[in-house]
Amino acid sequence: MTRSLRAWWLVVLVASLGGAQELYVPAAAHNSGAAGTVWRTDLEVKAKGDAPASFTVELLEERTANDDPLSATFSLEPGASLRLVDVVDEVFAFEGSGALRLSAVEGEILATSRTYNNDPNGTYGQYIPAFEAEAAAEHGYEYVLMQLSSSASYRTNVGFVNTTDATMELEIDLYTASAVLLGSVPATLRPYEMRQIPNIFTQVTSQAVDDGYAIVRTSTQGGRYFAYASVVDNLSGDAIFIPAQLEGPIGTPLAPRFVVFEAFMRYG
Repeated sequence: MTRSLRAWWLVVLVASLGGAQELYVPAAAHNSGAAGTVWRTDLEVKAKGDAPASFTVELLEERTANDDPLSATFSLEPGASLRLVDVVDEVFAFEGSGALRLSAVEGEILATSRTYNNDPNGTYGQYIPAFEAEAAAEHGYEYVLMQLSSSASYRTNVGFVNTTDATMELEIDLYTASAVLLGSVPATLRPYEMRQIPNIFTQVTSQAVDDGYAIVRTSTQGGRYFAYASVVDNLSGDAIFIPAQLEGPIGTPLAPRFVVFEAFMRYG
């Protein structure tokens, strides 16, 4: 084979590897949380179009580096879908929380998930999408999590997934709806780590926050991540999932910040 032909095949191979489909479900659980909640996650995956598909799903465990995560591979007939009920326990025999990374081995896939409180009187759940890896938040921009509350009735958990193989620093600024800065919480994510900070507003204020938001950014060059909030009704255990939205390029802070260091807390 000539050098030019070898180079052409190498380009084709690199392009093929670079185009592999990768999806992230930023939160999944099989554990107990605050106020008597019992969290479970169902994952649904479908072969896209009229072609068969196969995929690998990996568990990115919370609060640890995930260079070699637990994984399982499944196949789908053309047009077929597969529901993995209580995926964290049934597929990975794991108790705890984390994120799910799905990689298409053959064909293309679509995926959705539901994380819910498994109450004896019925389930109360939140739909959590599967995001394309290319949609991850990135260094140089700020992202907002809106419609947050912290009170006797509601708690706000915020979560993150590092989609890179390097350690990354995050900062979360917490505001009231009238743009009053309450404080900032830092987080360090190891490679491919998922981290959730429960009831985050209580780390910066003892007062109720009926309506607030968070601004998230990374100071790490090349950092890429997913950010979300989960607002949970303390009375029923019902929850809503709130993905981060692009706020804009990093600019001048609205006010001086003070930092509150996070404590270890479970998903909840």
